[in-house]
Amino acid sequence: MKIKTEGISEVVLEVESMERAVQFWSNQLGFPIVEQWGYDNGQFAEESNEVWATWLYVGGPTRLGLWLPRMFSKADQKMKQRSVSSWQNLYDEGGVHVHLALHVQKQHFEGALTVLKQERIEMKVMKEANETRVYFKDTESNIIEFYIKSMAKDYAKKVAEN
Repeated sequence: MKIKTEGISEVVLEVESMERAVQFWSNQLGFPIVEQWGYDNGQFAEESNEVWATWLYVGGPTRLGLWLPRMFSKADQKMKQRSVSSWQNLYDEGGVHVHLALHVQKQHFEGALTVLKQERIEMKVMKEANETRVYFKDTESNIIEFYIKSMAKDYAKKVAEN
């Protein structure tokens, strides 16, 4: 690898209802809330009447952000299309997330399935030769996957082979 990283630092999912998303991710799945932000006049705000962004710790080096949609002015939308180096503000929202996969160690996978069953979350379990994973949707229709395959182990071997 040209750049040595330690994995994903953060993933952000856009949500329609912060209350509903926090209920699902924190209360049902049990990921702890580590930070919450407001949003005021186009800027993030630590002090606010409304929670606009919630950060949850999901293990390892990774946090998950749940963000309400940002409404950009026409001027901001135009600026957002320009090169990042010319931005006057931070326009860190864009693109569509396809899905989010979280690594669950094999010995903890059945426990994760038990939580999903207890919380009555519809899921699809896929078992293949040495891989097991489960897919489900969060309250905002994002596709979520729990995967036992360790990319650190599997890909390190594949990178070494090349």
